[in-house]
Parts: sequence; C-alpha cells; structure tokens
Amino acid sequence: MATLKAVVRTKKELNTVYIRISHNSRTDYIPTSMIVHKSGVRKGEITDHSILANCAIMIKKYVDRINSVNISGWTVQEVKKFLVSDSGAISFSDFAKAYIEQMRNDGREHPANNYLTALRSFEKYCGRRQINFQDITSKILREWIKSLTETKRAKELYPVIIKKLFDEGCMEYNDYERNIIRIPGQPFRAVRIPRADMPRDRCLEVEALRRILDGKPVLSREELAHDVAMLVFCLAGINAVDLYNLEKREFAGGRICYNRTKTERERMDRAYMEIAVRDEILPLFEKYRGAKYLFNFRERYSDPDNFSRAVNTGLKSLCTRAGVQVITVYWLRHTWATVAKNECGASTELVAFALNHVSAHRVTEGYIRRDYSPVDALNGKVLQRVFGRE
Repeated sequence: MATLKAVVRTKKELNTVYIRISHNSRTDYIPTSMIVHKSGVRKGEITDHSILANCAIMIKKYVDRINSVNISGWTVQEVKKFLVSDSGAISFSDFAKAYIEQMRNDGREHPANNYLTALRSFEKYCGRRQINFQDITSKILREWIKSLTETKRAKELYPVIIKKLFDEGCMEYNDYERNIIRIPGQPFRAVRIPRADMPRDRCLEVEALRRILDGKPVLSREELAHDVAMLVFCLAGINAVDLYNLEKREFAGGRICYNRTKTERERMDRAYMEIAVRDEILPLFEKYRGAKYLFNFRERYSDPDNFSRAVNTGLKSLCTRAGVQVITVYWLRHTWATVAKNECGASTELVAFALNHVSAHRVTEGYIRRDYSPVDALNGKVLQRVFGRE
C-alpha cells in the first residue's frame, strides 16, 4: 500500500513542499505550489500548521483516487503518473476521437462515420462533450439505450460501438498481467443490447433488375451507375466500397483477389475473397482503368461515401426511367443473394461464403484450404438466370 506525506527536500530559507509517495520499497515525489519558510521546518519535518492543513486536503484526494483502483502491482512512478493525471480520470471522449481518427487514417471512412455518430449520440444523452471512462455506468447505458428504442438500427449499432470503444480503452490503459487496472468498471456486463429491427426486403425481382441493367443510360451519372451496377452484380454482389479500394495487384489471372474492407481488420482471415471476372464486364475494367488503383473511382471521388452517393443518384434516375422501384447499389448484393438461394438452389452456407460473410465454422475453416470455384459456378448460374447467358 502506498503512503503519502508532505515533506521538503532542501534546507533553504524558502523550500518547495512535496508530497512524498512511498510504494513497494520505492519513493517518488509530487511537487506542490506551496513554499514553506525555514521557520516552519524543524529537524527536516514540516511544522507550519497552514501548510500541513493544505497538504492534508491534497493527500486525502490522492488517497481517494488510490482507493478506486488496485495499485499493488504498480511501480511508484506509475502511481505518481496516475495521481497527477486529470484527477485520475481517463477521457473516454478523447480516446474515442483518437480511435476514430485512426480508422480514417486506415481508410475506413464509412465505419468511422458510424463510430462518430454513436459517440455524439452518447455524449448528447449525457449532456456533455467530455465523458470519462469512470462516468460510464450500467445505469447510464441502460437509460441511453432505452432512449434509442424507437430507432430501427441505432438501438443495436450505437451501443455495440460504444462497447467496442470501451473495450479498446481497457486494452489500452489496463495492464492485466501486472494487475494495473486504471479502468476498473465493466458496466456492459449488466446491460442487454437489443437487436436491430430486420430491414425491409431489399431485393428486386429478376425482371425489374433486367430492366435496369439492360436500360440505356442518358446522363453521365446514369452511365456510371449502370456500369457500377454491372460490376457489382457480375462480381457476386461485391461491395461498392471494395470496388473503390481495389488495387491493380488484386486483379490477376482473370480473378479479383481482395480483402473485404468492412471486416478485414476484424477477421483472422482478413476477409479474403476471390471471384472470377466475367468476359462481359472486362470492357468496364478498361473503361474505368485507374492510374494507381484498379479503377479510377478514387481519382474521381474523394472517399467511398461520395462514390456510393454518386452511384445511388444515378441509380435513382435509371430506376425512374425504367419504371421500377428506386434502389441503392446495396440492393444488388441482396438481389444476387436472393436469386442464388431461391432461384438457383444454392445453400445458405454457400451464399454466405460467396458474400464473404464470417463463417459459422471459423475453427474448422482454419484447417481447410479454401476453394473458390463453387462461388464462380454459382455466380455463373445467377447470371444465367438473370441474363440468360453462361
């Protein structure tokens, strides 16, 4: 257990007052703003009652902070750092913003936006823009989640994000091997995160899809939307963000070999996927050839969100012209999966594999060399069903 005492370290006429920390047979000092005259020191001990009273208040605060954590495995320097930090508190808001900024630096713009929105929602509910880890309690979390009840997706997504940030903070600041626990609470253990509402049906009938993809674009943005839609659907429902991020080296031997942006950093297999490129979309590879990346979408649009926004705007115009329900590019992924399952007889497991979803057999998958030919075969069946061609 650490002991604290007000001391001086010099024998001058005016001496700086320190709080001495003794812990695990080691000593360190915290300087104070107080100065004591030599007349208030006797045999090296402070005797000035005013100085001692003020130091007692400081020591009481320090002791309260120490009692809030387990410092048995700490060094005396770590105890000092903890005591002189901002009241021993660690800013959750600052940590979260730094984490989100790193996501942006890693090119994960879309999830970074979701994280920032979740953080702002939590801060708004708490009534302040600066939240410490110690402020996050089960009671506050339950009340915040209750306030999200009427939302469809946020009631699950936002709490999951805040939990992720909290857990990452614990990994950053806690040293579990040495039992140095600066964030002692586990508030999410007493919180149940609700499930998001199932999204409404986001797949098109085959005939409606044909009318969109067989249509003739008029505007330049319609042309972009039409071509991207062809790429997405003919590459087994690949995500638009992955098209945006594809590098030249990821197209080799007539195959796209890539890591899914959304889950690359969360999966042991780095969300790796392969898909054969169909002859009918090869001209689009030349048409949109990029200088540094496989496609020039990065040169035309500053980030994946702007790219998707432009495609969706063009799709809206195409759908209106074709007289079908207005869709977004993400509908094509749902539609590919639905046609594969319901009209081509594919198993749910194969569809999930083709969509590069996480496997329910993750341990077993680690023992098996993956074969992507079933995905290519299934994609051929889907395109045959939609376009009438192999």
